Amino acid sequence: MLAAAPLIEKELEVWPGLLRLAAAGEGARDALDMGMDMAREISLTLMADAELLAGGSAEILPRGKAGRLALEAYQTLRDALPASEMPPPLAALPGAVCDTVLAAMRAGGRTVLVSVGDVMAVHQEAGEILPLRTGLPPILHEFCGALGAGLQGGVALGGSRSAMPTSGLADLVAVQTRGAALAGLVAAMLADAADVAGAVRLAGDLRDRLLAMAWRGRRATGAAGLVEPEAVWQALSAAVRLASALRDKRLLRAAAMGLKGRGRTVGPVDGDRLLRFGVSEWR
Repeated sequence: MLAAAPLIEKELEVWPGLLRLAAAGEGARDALDMGMDMAREISLTLMADAELLAGGSAEILPRGKAGRLALEAYQTLRDALPASEMPPPLAALPGAVCDTVLAAMRAGGRTVLVSVGDVMAVHQEAGEILPLRTGLPPILHEFCGALGAGLQGGVALGGSRSAMPTSGLADLVAVQTRGAALAGLVAAMLADAADVAGAVRLAGDLRDRLLAMAWRGRRATGAAGLVEPEAVWQALSAAVRLASALRDKRLLRAAAMGLKGRGRTVGPVDGDRLLRFGVSEWR
């Protein structure tokens, strides 16, 4: 296993937050320059594409690279599980921004990372461990560490403790997929699936205009209320069934889900290493 090389970083303000680019190894500065050029290009069409995706229709043609990638991820997931309820297409856009910038950076550093909010695109060589990054949510960094060295693809958070709205009960969902756009969608989808009939929940407050537009007419959970232990396991099991179906279709590598101090995992992730999840019992 290789020691983490020092990271150099740059930032740019975009929707829905601060876009953070980082690279390490020979060529890292060139990678950052290429990434920043792409990030600025994306920013020219990002808000227009976000408006289109927030409208909820998949029958649109986004103008920018990130918008088109978000729609492709949505259609991939919808085609794989046509009978499943989907989150709004907008859930894929933050990750699509990360994927698009990462692709521009790949000609540079040995380790390249791009994150915004609760989603990250990452490429590392085999055997490398993820360096500690300023600004990456600690829960997401902990999840990446539990996945092991040589991390590639996309990781994202979902659930009521994440930035992306959910209609389900899960406090937290963390996923790894082949790309960040897909990761954002899958995290939202699993969080929505972690539900049980009759459970009490507090309503969520969607302050972001685009998120409020995309989730219009959908229930948004601020936090789960009192949930009986058996109902907790039922809700988590519903999310695990969906996660397993996605993994069978190679649309998910690993996931961890937590609710009321209980948790479930799918794929190669050790729940006992996820201390920030607040889970005392994993299954």
